[in-house]
Amino acid sequence: MRNHLVRFCIISLLLSSCVSVQLPGGKVTPAKDVQYSEPGVPFEKIKSQNADRTWLSKNTGNTISYLSECGGTADPSLQSIESESLSAMNELKILATEELTYNGREARQTTARGEIDGVPVQIALLIFKKNGCTYTLSYGGLQKQFSVEQKYFEKFKTDFKAP
Repeated sequence: MRNHLVRFCIISLLLSSCVSVQLPGGKVTPAKDVQYSEPGVPFEKIKSQNADRTWLSKNTGNTISYLSECGGTADPSLQSIESESLSAMNELKILATEELTYNGREARQTTARGEIDGVPVQIALLIFKKNGCTYTLSYGGLQKQFSVEQKYFEKFKTDFKAP
């Protein structure tokens, strides 16, 4: 039980790194009419203040989530959104970064490794902008458990459609 609690706390910290950066001048709201397929078992939907939707694996503690931010006057670059999302990790190492087209828009996909409170973690991000909104899709967990359920995130990305 304690091990599962530790995993959940680590993942919660990962999720908190995907924070909303609100600059003066406009209200930021979540996107409406986003389409996706929920990740299947072993992922279960949980509540999170740091994302629009979050799913937690009951087997590994890995999470899949997405955050959308619409409106406001800030227009951060994809790279600055990525940097903010990864800022909670110490000993950060970028494993791969790719510029691609996703949902018909320019996107940035990154996989990174680091530590949170001394615990090795890994995260994959897909960041893009569409119709006045920014989107961050993420998958994260303990380094040793990361690849075990990555296929669920790949499917989630395939099915995700921003309006």
